[in-house]
Amino acid sequence: MPDLYIKHQASALKGVSTIMDDHQRPLFLLVGSRGLRQDGFSLYQLSGELLGEIKQKSLGFSPSFELFQNGQSIGSLQKIWGVWHEFVYVKNLNWLIMGDLIQNQYRIIYHTQTIMQTNIILTSAGPTFKLAIAEDADQVSCILIAAVLNHWVYTQPKAFIRKLAPNTLRFS
Repeated sequence: MPDLYIKHQASALKGVSTIMDDHQRPLFLLVGSRGLRQDGFSLYQLSGELLGEIKQKSLGFSPSFELFQNGQSIGSLQKIWGVWHEFVYVKNLNWLIMGDLIQNQYRIIYHTQTIMQTNIILTSAGPTFKLAIAEDADQVSCILIAAVLNHWVYTQPKAFIRKLAPNTLRFS
């Protein structure tokens, strides 16, 4: 399975992001509507065919999202606050997302199998998300989940402060 790439800056802005392959060929379009309520992302083929959507179900400090593929709900995700780390669990798919969600370096795991791994890499176009997805069948779900997790980074106050001045702010 080839790796997929999303420009870091494009995914942080409102509008359309292009998902590219290893050879910088566009494969998908990711369209997002963001705000305080009813956040959502839709993934399209370049031909315009809708492949999947992820829509916000609830508000709050830890909003939940519903994942749709072919018009059917296939799972939902919500943050789980642990003692040391935060986790995201995807119900119905039984996927666990672990890693540094603030820095967008995490893995999606099913039992002991890695479904997807993300990293930020530096390319000539600037910072870019690299999505290493193990199976073609999981591409749509993984791209939509990555879009929501990236969106959470920009809507969390703690993350916003870390992004602005990671080494200069101190709280006593």
